[in-house]
Formats: sequence, structure tokens, C-alpha cells
Amino acid sequence: MTVTQFNAMEASELADQLTGLFASRDLATAVAAARPIATIDALCGAASVLLHEQDDETVLESVNAHPPIGGTVESGSRAAAEQATAAEDQGENGEMTSIRNLQPTYREKFGWNFLVRAAGKDSRQILDNLVVRLAHEPEEEWPFVLRHLDAINQLRLRGFVTEDDGTVREASGVSEVTT
Repeated sequence: MTVTQFNAMEASELADQLTGLFASRDLATAVAAARPIATIDALCGAASVLLHEQDDETVLESVNAHPPIGGTVESGSRAAAEQATAAEDQGENGEMTSIRNLQPTYREKFGWNFLVRAAGKDSRQILDNLVVRLAHEPEEEWPFVLRHLDAINQLRLRGFVTEDDGTVREASGVSEVTT
């Protein structure tokens, strides 16, 4: 869909589609209401601001809607595509098994699913990220969760909307989300 089509779509229909991207009806509705937007960068910027305006409960629902890394995901789903590199890379030393084994510990400690922008990362990078973040306290970890959720949302938006000339815009900094 182009930026022009995004701007022209009926609000409830757009919110339905964005709900699938964000795993949050509240955020989807807010983004649909933020139109018109001029560019994909403007859309991603608005979505980021609106994400950070959501209450913690709404964000938590979105975080927990994301499947565990290396877990069972619906074939053809966004999560399956995003986790493909990591899932194919089981690691030389059983990294994916370690990721699967540590995620319940993470969830028990923090009360939410481990969330990382997995696209473009191998299993070693994800495991290292998980281990570092397990050392955090919940109030220290929450900003990392928000950053990764924001990066995932932006990645999905950039796959959903193209510039009017058909250009797919890569985000600067989105792939470099740290820990």
C-alpha cells in the first residue's frame, strides 16, 4: 500500500490492518487517527510517539502478543518471517535451545515475554541479548522492551507502506537497536 492509499483508507479498516501489525488495537486506532502523513518516515515517527503515549497495560498486551523466539509461530505470519534468520540458525553451540530454555526464566522474572527485534540477528546475538537483559531489574528492562517493540513496529510499517513512487524506505537506526 502506498502513502496515498494509507491516507485514503477508511479509518476502521486501516485500524483493523494496523492491529495485526502492532498487536494493539489502541495503537492502531491512534495511528489511523494521526493521518494524513506525508512519508513513511513521518508515519514511523508518529507511530513511535503514539506507542510511548500508550499506558503500560496496553503496551504489555502488545508485548505478550509476540511469540517466543524460536517457538511455534504460524507459517507465513509476520513473526515467522521476522524470526526466520534466527530460527534457521540453531547455533553451533545450541544457542537456540538456550534461548528457548531461558525465555520462561525471563517471563517469570519480568512478567512479560522476552521481546527483541529478531530480524537480521542470528541466534548468538539473540542469546547474548537475552543473557544481558536477564541481569536487569524490571524498571531497568522496560525501556529496552519499548525500544524493541518500537523497532519491530517500524519494521512492520516499512513492510506495509511504501512511498507513493513505490520506494521502500529503510530506517536509519532501526536495525541497530541495542540490548
